[in-house]
Amino acid sequence: MCCHVASAFSANFEISNIISSSPFQADPTSQQSTLVSFDFRDQDTPEVGANRCGIEWAVGLSPPVLWQDTCDNSTFGVRVTSWHGVQNFSLDLKHTYIDDKVGEYPYNVVTKFAPVNLTFLGTKRYHCDLSQAECESDTGAIIVFNVTRSIA
Repeated sequence: MCCHVASAFSANFEISNIISSSPFQADPTSQQSTLVSFDFRDQDTPEVGANRCGIEWAVGLSPPVLWQDTCDNSTFGVRVTSWHGVQNFSLDLKHTYIDDKVGEYPYNVVTKFAPVNLTFLGTKRYHCDLSQAECESDTGAIIVFNVTRSIA
C-alpha cells in the first residue's frame, strides 16, 4: 500500500495576524498589487511554531491558484481557491512533515490540508475597511481551521 488517506486528525491549523489588501479594489487607478499575508501554525507540530505566509499578485491578474512557496518555512503551503475581494476569499493550506508514528520512510511523510474561508461579517475577529479595501484580524486573535484531509 503506497498511500493512506487519514479519516481523523489529531490537530488543526491556526492562522493569526491576517492582513489582506487590494488597493485596486478601492481605487481603479491604483497600480499596487493585492496581498494576503498571515501567520500559519500546525497544532500537531508546536515545535515548528508559526511562520509567515503571503501571496501577492499584480493588478489585472488573477490570484495564483497553484501551491505557492511563499511561507517562511517551505513545509507550509498556501493557494487561492476563490477571490471575491478582501472581504470574501478562500484559500487551501497545507503542511508536510515527518511523523514516525504513522510508519517508516517513505510512509512517515504526512501532508495535511485545510480549507480557509474568510468573509467580512462572516468570520469572527476579521474586520474590513472596504473604503480602503483592507482587512485584518484582531491583534492576537487566533482563528482555527479544521484539517479536512491528510495523506501519509
